[in-house]
Amino acid sequence: MASTENSDAGNSAGQAGRADLSAALDMDTAERIAGRLFSLAPRLVEVLDLGAREYGMSYARGRVVAALHASGPVLMRALSEAVGVSPRTITGLVDALEADGWLERRAHPSDRRATIVAITPAGQAAFDQLLAGYQGLARDLVSGIPAADQERALLVIEHISARLDEAVRRGTATFDPPRPPQRRPAHAAPVRRAGR
Repeated sequence: MASTENSDAGNSAGQAGRADLSAALDMDTAERIAGRLFSLAPRLVEVLDLGAREYGMSYARGRVVAALHASGPVLMRALSEAVGVSPRTITGLVDALEADGWLERRAHPSDRRATIVAITPAGQAAFDQLLAGYQGLARDLVSGIPAADQERALLVIEHISARLDEAVRRGTATFDPPRPPQRRPAHAAPVRRAGR
């Protein structure tokens, strides 16, 4: 991919709280990549929060609606598997989405114990609008990046994502965070060192 280091440094220095400190901290490339990913996280959360405010659509709820958009009406257990969550979790998500008018439950034609979940017409119209906005944002974010570089970037992100999943499964990743410094009570006298 083409280097944008110099332009990034200039751009990020102008953004409050987002200055590039990698040079000052003498970080190598791996550390800089991790730092950039951490700096992206709150901004991505801002975008998700905007979607939640505008559409009442959290990331988890969006995955449910997207899975139904892709598959059409499905059994609740198949939806649970498609989204990758437990049956209990999918039930809670479907309950919330149904209460908000996004989804509906239908009786299975031949199995009284089974429930089919489907997007409502209003939910489909709103999801189409949400999807169009997402597609526009995605294209805007990668505008000007050659297609081959986009493909390579996707492979790298998928690799990092898989490694991150492994780190989360291990519980602590590969670093042991330090304990914060102990605070002195406000009324305590400063500690005097010998010889001073």
